[in-house]
Amino acid sequence: MSVSAIGMINIGLAGIEQRSHELLIRRALGATRASIAIQVIGSSVLLGLIIAFAAVLIFAVLVWAIPWMMPADSPLEPPAYPYTAAMIAACASIVTSLVGSLAPAIKAIRLQPALALR
Repeated sequence: MSVSAIGMINIGLAGIEQRSHELLIRRALGATRASIAIQVIGSSVLLGLIIAFAAVLIFAVLVWAIPWMMPADSPLEPPAYPYTAAMIAACASIVTSLVGSLAPAIKAIRLQPALALR
């Protein structure tokens, strides 16, 4: 989880560099630091939620397809989908997104609106 969070921080900081002009204009127009932080954190958590949902859906389809790939005379039972593990993984993904977005959010709220004039 820590490696993922570090990767998210790196990507988030690069994204803040790219979006700094947009965020500075929002601040200059009256956006509060809290709304900027919510925007940065919310976009990261929303992306983590979408990715987690897609991963759970893809692997549910793959587990559902396993009996179709097994020979008819196989003595093995088809596996059941591990719902608990999927929910834990989805929650871990969302928590990682949240933790990984804190440093970019802090950087975003520290941007000075006067820099938008450059």
